[in-house]
Amino acid sequence: MGRPSLAAERREQILRAAARSVARHGLAGSTQERIAAAAGMSRSHVRHYAGNRDELIDALWDHVITPYFASMREALNDREPAARLPALVDYLFGPQMARNEDDLVIEALISGAMHDVRLRGRIYDSYSRLEREIAGTIRDAVPGCGPAESLQLAYALICMAFGHSTLAPLPFPATRQAGMKALAGELLASLAARHRAPRANG
Repeated sequence: MGRPSLAAERREQILRAAARSVARHGLAGSTQERIAAAAGMSRSHVRHYAGNRDELIDALWDHVITPYFASMREALNDREPAARLPALVDYLFGPQMARNEDDLVIEALISGAMHDVRLRGRIYDSYSRLEREIAGTIRDAVPGCGPAESLQLAYALICMAFGHSTLAPLPFPATRQAGMKALAGELLASLAARHRAPRANG
């Protein structure tokens, strides 16, 4: 391997090229030859710095999904548990989730996972980890909320947020977008109210 700084630079260059290729040509159309050409390298250099195709695709998945997860954690850090829920809704339905080219890569990889058990498992691991993190945030803010209930609501929020992001380029009225965010807040408020009710009536 080359010097660590050079290796990291080359790897980042390859991943950016792979992302452009997958966004434009899809996963199946992004051969190592095409990625190497986009990166301005030979196939042997791509293999040297990024590994075989499976390793490259795994690294590409991490490259595009990690910033979303990291920025969500950052948005929730240094807040009291109760304040994390509105911050979570603001993040999931805010400008951080606006459509960009990385979304095309994510969607292409998820589509490719339909025919690739290994890739499917890796993507599932990422989203199930996100589901658990959101569920934990919900339980911290809503005492008495159990694992099953928090996981179900976390899954619903993920589906709402990613579905909302997917449809955002279409010319739906702006009220649809605001309404989706409000609905997510109402789901969380309803959950909190249900778990306060027994104590209030006790």
